[in-house]
Amino acid sequence: FPFPDALQEFSVATSGLNAQNGMHSGAAVSAVTKSGTNRFTGNAFEFLRDRRFNATNPFAQIDPNGTRLDDGLQRNQFGGTLGGPIVQNKLFFFAAYQGTAVRQQPAANIAWVPTPAMLAGDFTTFASPACNGGQQITLRGGFVGNRIDPARFSPAALNLLKRLPSTTDPFGQITYTLRNDSNQMQSIGRIDYQRTQD
Repeated sequence: FPFPDALQEFSVATSGLNAQNGMHSGAAVSAVTKSGTNRFTGNAFEFLRDRRFNATNPFAQIDPNGTRLDDGLQRNQFGGTLGGPIVQNKLFFFAAYQGTAVRQQPAANIAWVPTPAMLAGDFTTFASPACNGGQQITLRGGFVGNRIDPARFSPAALNLLKRLPSTTDPFGQITYTLRNDSNQMQSIGRIDYQRTQD
């Protein structure tokens, strides 16, 4: 769909569609881009969103000075349009471009990893009401009193656990960042030829 600066008009039909739209019950959206005229016209734009203007996520990590980390958002949306005559009253051009660059590092991704107590076979905290919305859980399948012999753990799983981050949270929760960058580009070009004045 063309970006707003390149759009001349659009229409949305939700019912009473004619035969050219086929036999479906959904809506039909028609869009027409701008076209060149007998004079050169255009525009340029830049929209910015920055982390300094955003509220911090209440679940984000807390940095060493005691404040919550922001999401590092830097979003730039920029571009422009240009249209005009190639041959007066006959041949016209229109071109438009929009780029969007997003740099973001959310600091509120949450995951759970085994705690040192769990690795020692003690799952009592994990099964306690404090960790389960007020409900006590009784683990089965080899657990006695929500404890299990660590010798029964899979050596492959223990080897994998060495690569996971550690946690000081008694329930095993960790909060981490994950970079989320993207670049999007959209360009539109159009040439119109008018054979006669009619």
